[in-house]
Amino acid sequence: MRDTVTDEALLDLIASHDERALEVLHQRYYQRLCGFALSIVKTVPLTEEVVSDVFLQLWLKRSELTVRTKLKSYLFTAVRNQAINILRKERDAHEDIDSISPSQTPLANSVASSLEYKELQQEIDQLINTLPEQRQIIFRLNRFDGLRYKEIAEVLSISPSTVQNQMVAAVKQLAEQYPKMSARWESALTWLLLFG
Repeated sequence: MRDTVTDEALLDLIASHDERALEVLHQRYYQRLCGFALSIVKTVPLTEEVVSDVFLQLWLKRSELTVRTKLKSYLFTAVRNQAINILRKERDAHEDIDSISPSQTPLANSVASSLEYKELQQEIDQLINTLPEQRQIIFRLNRFDGLRYKEIAEVLSISPSTVQNQMVAAVKQLAEQYPKMSARWESALTWLLLFG
């Protein structure tokens, strides 16, 4: 069921109180949504809280929920909104958000969890982390989560042309940093910059 059912069909099944469909949707998007949430809230506990809240709300409102965009765009938008809400609550509780220590990036996909992959991922993450925050988020949503420019624009409430401009700037900036990476990762970074 996990790979054969479309997002829209899963949403219909969830609306019909099918818990298995919610589990499949959770498995399909949890890691990517956590990666996106982490780029906003900066800590793993808050990241998990944000994504869990989104899936909980999806289940609680399953009977009345209307999704007017693609479900993937809806989920990323919901995560962004929930992350912002949680940061506001943190700020209102007089916690200094700037002092929250950044966390490690989520674990690499278990299929490719070799030491060499982790080293590559760390170097690529360090390189991407040099981008300004919004540019970094846009780049990750496009290259790692597969969202198109229009979907990213919807998620971040910006224009598609802004997304395009930020992607061009991101690729240019990363290409300038490219010579500083280890030679053994050259082909992987080339692939990431050109094709994602």
